[in-house]
Amino acid sequence: MLTVTGWLWAWAVPLGLLIAAGAVLLPGTIRFLQEHGLSETNYRGRLVPTAGGVLLWLLLLLWYLYGVCVVPSSWPDTDRWMLAVTLVGFAGLLDDLLGEREVKGLRNHWKTWIEQRRITTGIVKAGTTLVAGMLILLPEAEQLRGGTGTTLTADSRALWLLPFKLLLILLATNAVNLLDVRPGRALKGFFVSLLLLVWLASWKESGTEAVWNVWRMLVPLTIGAGMFAGADLRGKAMLGDAGANVLGFALGVGFALLTPVSVQAAALAVLIGLHAITWRRSLSVIIERHTLLRWLDQAGRGRG
Repeated sequence: MLTVTGWLWAWAVPLGLLIAAGAVLLPGTIRFLQEHGLSETNYRGRLVPTAGGVLLWLLLLLWYLYGVCVVPSSWPDTDRWMLAVTLVGFAGLLDDLLGEREVKGLRNHWKTWIEQRRITTGIVKAGTTLVAGMLILLPEAEQLRGGTGTTLTADSRALWLLPFKLLLILLATNAVNLLDVRPGRALKGFFVSLLLLVWLASWKESGTEAVWNVWRMLVPLTIGAGMFAGADLRGKAMLGDAGANVLGFALGVGFALLTPVSVQAAALAVLIGLHAITWRRSLSVIIERHTLLRWLDQAGRGRG
């Protein structure tokens, strides 16, 4: 249990520093992306800086370094969490840099791999996400087993649920990426899902270190997403795969570790349904045909 002073140093101080750092880094990051040619044509044909997720990773790195250097006793076992998010972010950045724009969606990446025996950046992202997911989930499952590896307990079913949780994380990671085709859409999806996660997490009684590490990962990413929202909504910059994949991965891990299995099953069903719909139809077309969805999608959006 943290004291008032401990809470101040573990949460309040780094939050203030992180917001200040974000205010400084945001314009510099966008300018860096522009100057180094990290831009993509948006839905209106304008060239816009992409890979804004670099900002999210920088804030997460600062948050992590503060925890390691200043309050290590209250930030245990975070190295692999930082590594997992870095892997996902790097794979997304690789796609922003080298991705083939004519090959879009899981279906086409899978088709290219099967028919042409060619590994696309989309396949690399999927494989990296699975590795990152295992970095998070395997140690937690072993802890639930008590580390013995011999006797199965009621909680040791976590190992048997591993493929199910990995699929949830993989589809959540790609789902935010599916939304990142219009200004602000991915961030709106992230914030709505995060609010839902916060509510649903209260259904599961758990105070393990893994739970705290989920929130430690989500806090800086949420702050970064909030600070980036203005530029994204105005069409001045894009999250890119480097950002959308990181946010989706964080949400997927959150649902996999913070919610009951019944909620995870429901979330997975929704994600499968979303991917099934977008497998054959454009999500933007569906949104444009429904008044409420169109209004929500365009809310706060600039003319960029």
